[in-house]
Amino acid sequence: MNTTHNADNQAVAGQVERPVRPLIGCDELRTWLIAQGFRVAPNSLRHDGNGCDWYAYKRSAIPARECECNDGKPMQVVVQPWRIEDCNAPDGAWESAEVEVTGEAGGHWYRLKSYGLKPVELMGRLHEIEAALIAAWNALRPNVRPKRDTTA
Repeated sequence: MNTTHNADNQAVAGQVERPVRPLIGCDELRTWLIAQGFRVAPNSLRHDGNGCDWYAYKRSAIPARECECNDGKPMQVVVQPWRIEDCNAPDGAWESAEVEVTGEAGGHWYRLKSYGLKPVELMGRLHEIEAALIAAWNALRPNVRPKRDTTA
């Protein structure tokens, strides 16, 4: 909030205008993901060496077991792009992406991912990769300890 004063010199609170920084890195991939129904957001937890400052996410339409802490919401698919500047790389940088699903099952957290994907490969195989990750998520079993017979 920003405080200003009106004609009677009374303090008045107003909204603070925050400049919106454009997202940078892997622009073609970001545009394609948005067209596929993903949302994008700034990635404040990104690695310093990563030239991409965003990530993309969406709820999967593929049936999946429920995450124990997700209150019935479908699993979320996250795409993390990478751009590493390197003068020896084609076009001066290496670009790749990771696709992941994360959730809690049996009281433990799991992060399942496919990584090292070239953007063009990701664009051609995203549905297949998402289906494989959801299948792996569905295959997890709750980590339940067997009951011991205490009557002996």
